[in-house]
Amino acid sequence: MIKKIWEGPLTTLGKLYAVTQNIRNFLRSLKFSLIIRIFSWALYDLANQFFILNIVSLYFVRWVTLEKGVPEIFYSLAFGISMFITAISTPFLGAVSDHLNRRMPFLVILTLISVIFTAFLGFSENVYFSLLFFAIANFGCQAAVIFYNALLADIAPENKIGFVSGLGRCFAYSGALLALYLIKPVVIKSGYKSTFLPTAFLFLIFALPCLIMIKDKPAAAPKELSLPGIKALKINFFNLIKIKGSSDYLKMCFFFLCAINVVMVFMSVYATMVFKLSESELLSLIGFSTICAVFGSIASGSISDRIGAKVVLGCAIVLWIFALLTGSLAQSPPFYWIVGICTGLALGSTWVVLRAMLVKMVPPEGMGEVFGIFNFVGYFSAIVGGLFWGGALLVFSGLGPVGYRIALFSLNIFFVFGIIFFLRLRIP
Repeated sequence: MIKKIWEGPLTTLGKLYAVTQNIRNFLRSLKFSLIIRIFSWALYDLANQFFILNIVSLYFVRWVTLEKGVPEIFYSLAFGISMFITAISTPFLGAVSDHLNRRMPFLVILTLISVIFTAFLGFSENVYFSLLFFAIANFGCQAAVIFYNALLADIAPENKIGFVSGLGRCFAYSGALLALYLIKPVVIKSGYKSTFLPTAFLFLIFALPCLIMIKDKPAAAPKELSLPGIKALKINFFNLIKIKGSSDYLKMCFFFLCAINVVMVFMSVYATMVFKLSESELLSLIGFSTICAVFGSIASGSISDRIGAKVVLGCAIVLWIFALLTGSLAQSPPFYWIVGICTGLALGSTWVVLRAMLVKMVPPEGMGEVFGIFNFVGYFSAIVGGLFWGGALLVFSGLGPVGYRIALFSLNIFFVFGIIFFLRLRIP
C-alpha cells in the first residue's frame, strides 16, 4: 500500500530529474560547442602566421633580398601591388558577403589561393615569377582576414569580444612561435627556399578546423546575388564615417599601421644588416619577441574590457615609439633585446585593441563591409609604409647600416600624425 502511495510521486520525480539532466546536458553541450567554435576560430589566427612569419617577414623576403641580391624596392613593389589589389577588392567582397549573409565561402576560397601559390614558391627558381606567386599568395592570405575578422561578432559573446579577440591574437603569436621552431631546422639545413612548401602545408593543416567547424549563421531571408544586386551595393566610407569617432579612428589606424607594417615585414632584414645577427641569434630574438606578443595580446584583451581600449592603445603607442627610438640607436646586444620585448608587447596589444574597438563600434549586420573598409585602410598603409621604407633605403643606400638606422628612426613621423587623431578619439 505504502509502495503504491509513493510510487507515483517517485516516478514523477524521476522523470523530472531525467528532464533536468537532459536540460543540463543540453546546456553543457551548448557551452562545449561554443568553446569548440571559439577554439577553431582562434586556430585560424595561428594558421595564417605560418605565411605571415615565414613568407612575408622572414624567409621569402630574405631569399629575395639577401640570397638573390634583388633590391628591397622590388619586394616592396610586389608586396605593395598585392596589398593594393587587396585594398580595392576587399570592401566590395565584404559588402557582397553582407548581401549574401555568408563569410565562410570567401574565407575557404581565399585561404586555398594563398596555400596553393605559397606551394608554387617551392618549385619556382625564377625570382620574378616567385615575386608574382608571392603577390597572389599574399592577396589570398590578406583578403581572407576580413572574413575571419567579421566572424568575431558571430563567435564571441557580446561582453567578451575583447577577450576572444585577444585569444585569437594569442593563438596567432603562438602560431608564430610554432612556425619559427618547426621550420628552424629546415632553414638551417637546407636554406630559405626549402621552407616554402612546409609553410604551405602547415598553413592548410592548422586552418582546416576553422574551415570545417565554423558555419555561417542562417539568414532570416537569404538573398540571391544578381546583377542589379551587385550594382545596388554602395561601397563607400560614408556609412562608417557616420558612426561617432570612426573618422578619427580610421585616420589614426592609417598612420600607426604605416609604421607597424614596415616593422613586421622588414625587421628580419634590419636585424641582419644592422645588428649583424646570425641565423640562430635572429631566430632567438624573434622567438623571444613573439613570446612577449603572446602575453601582450591575451593581457590587452582582458584589460581593455575592464579599463577601456583607448588606455591600452595609448600604452602600446608609447612602447612602439620607444622601440623605434631604441632600435635606431642601439649598438650592444642588451639594447636590441629590449627592442624585442617592447615590439612584441606593443604588436600583441595593438591588433587586439584595434579589432575589438571596431567590433564595438558597428552593428553586426554590417561587419563584413566595415572590416573590408578597415582592411582597406590597413592595406593602403602597408603600401605607403613599404614604399616609404624602400625609398628611404634607396636615398640612404650609400651610408650602409647607418641608412637603415635613419630609415627606422624616420618611421616615428607616422606615429606623430597618428597621435594627433588618437587624442581626438572618443571611443571608450
